Amino acid sequence: MIIYDRDRISLDYFYKNRVKIFQNKKGYRFSVDSPILADFIPPSKYKGLEIGSGSGIISLLLLFRKKLPFITGIEIQKDLFELSKMSVEENSLKDQFDVINNDFSRIYSEYSGIMNIFSNPPYLKTGMGHLSRNEEVRRGKFEIDIDLEQIVSMSSSIMGEGGSLFLILPYDRFEELIDLSGKYGLFPVKLRKVLSFTNGKPERFLIQLTNYKDDLKENSPLIIYHSVGVYSDEMEDILAGR
Repeated sequence: MIIYDRDRISLDYFYKNRVKIFQNKKGYRFSVDSPILADFIPPSKYKGLEIGSGSGIISLLLLFRKKLPFITGIEIQKDLFELSKMSVEENSLKDQFDVINNDFSRIYSEYSGIMNIFSNPPYLKTGMGHLSRNEEVRRGKFEIDIDLEQIVSMSSSIMGEGGSLFLILPYDRFEELIDLSGKYGLFPVKLRKVLSFTNGKPERFLIQLTNYKDDLKENSPLIIYHSVGVYSDEMEDILAGR
């Protein structure tokens, strides 16, 4: 069990101080991608499964907003797992969020029939960019423990009929994801591009994949900034949990 060492661990606040998250000061820390994905996922009466739950931020935001009744988070890194357990206790959500320290590829079959799967996965392939010396950062950003094809294929194999997989990824991996989805019997039904500024190019995308065919609905792009250093009104609402 990790002890709250203020020199090494920060206690951060979200949704105007209503959600508390423990993170390593020098480890892998969540970005705006986490609240963006939590906002994109719709309410459901079915349980959720998070692949690579990290410090627990996405699941905790979903539970705070009562979007899902119960979530299981799978996190392979022991330190992040311990931090997320602390955050669960801090937010009094231990009856709704079960965090498991394991390799998703080893245990995914235990969750057959799950209806809501989501992940903010490692977004860089190994061999791309500079590998951080910090192991937690390295494993959080690069496909070392799991890659996109594994996430898609394993999610497809356990997804209940009519279930969904929700992801946020760099926009340059859009075509790759669409190809993988078709390969493993999943279909895009909702898409939202994420831009830093109104006149910019898409940098990330949010997507909902299902195991049934339906028309693809593309929502209006999410613009993060109104101007340099100033969030857009919608982004302010997302960060405030409104």
